[in-house]
Amino acid sequence: MDFHQALEQHMQAMKQKDMESFTATIHQKDITLILPNGKLIQNRKEFIQFNQDWFSDPDWKMTYDVIKTKEKKSIGYALLFIHYDDLDEDGNPYHQDYYLHLVF
Repeated sequence: MDFHQALEQHMQAMKQKDMESFTATIHQKDITLILPNGKLIQNRKEFIQFNQDWFSDPDWKMTYDVIKTKEKKSIGYALLFIHYDDLDEDGNPYHQDYYLHLVF
């Protein structure tokens, strides 16, 4: 699988909340996730658990625009503009737009 195929599979798996396809696109050891609250996750098991919890929430949906990609021989990155819709703790809908930087 090349970089662009991996990126597409990764993002489609997120949109469809497909944990099996999602985990197939992440590194076996080297994972870094920085959450908006500043929490740092660098453990594959913790990363998978975080995403399983998120995927199990039926209220959210997202779309994205690819802003930029760059691929080298052993690394690729993508800058995405995410459009995210969810419900808050009181059941009120909210929308967020934000940038996501992925490195494969």
